[in-house]
Amino acid sequence: MKPAIKTLTMLATLAFATSIQAQVSETDGLGTSWIGTPTFMTASAASFTSSEGNFGVTGGAGGYGALGQTLVFSTSGTLQNIQLVLAGAVQTYDIEIYDLGAYPGSGYPANSATYTPGSLTSLLPSGTQFTYNGHAAGAQNVAEITFSGVDAVTLNANELYAFQIDPTTSAASYWARDGVMVLNVQGYRMNQFTTGNMGAINGNDQRDFSLAVTVGSVPEPSSMALMGLGVLASGILIRRRKV
Repeated sequence: MKPAIKTLTMLATLAFATSIQAQVSETDGLGTSWIGTPTFMTASAASFTSSEGNFGVTGGAGGYGALGQTLVFSTSGTLQNIQLVLAGAVQTYDIEIYDLGAYPGSGYPANSATYTPGSLTSLLPSGTQFTYNGHAAGAQNVAEITFSGVDAVTLNANELYAFQIDPTTSAASYWARDGVMVLNVQGYRMNQFTTGNMGAINGNDQRDFSLAVTVGSVPEPSSMALMGLGVLASGILIRRRKV
């Protein structure tokens, strides 16, 4: 293999290896306001003052149940971070994001107690988790989950998604909620989406979880092509300088 081609191959391999690394990081205790400028939010973080800890009502990772919140975007983008208001004990959560179909064309009901979208697969890789470091109940603080690599999935406009946290132990932890459904199109649901059951908590009651999501712009194909050409050109330049 010619030296220049070998150098370019190594650079391309390195770039590919970096792009597929999955990473989810979490920071908590961030106060009572959302960080930055979220693309989507159910309401201001300070409005979510009720702790919801109905884990264990149905099966989940380790049998501890799950809580979820639906959302929809007006523009498409790649997932950058999700912010929640959490409290309670140290807890590791499995996290999932499900695509429930085009909104409102999917037939998602605003007030029905159940919704069965059928078999669902999380958009995030299996085993995606974050660990919450714990704060006393009643002292909720913002926690920010940052996504990169293959976890920075693309979320499309006018598509209904469900974000779910699934505790892996029985430690008492809480995802703060508002007492009413703040948004008319994002109803609060609980239980395992993987079972096809979106039963509402407390019968027909509708509530919203604290949720703020930030997405970045989806790179245009031309931009990605230019980026690739830039990497190739840099490799050639580096090689020529060494010769």
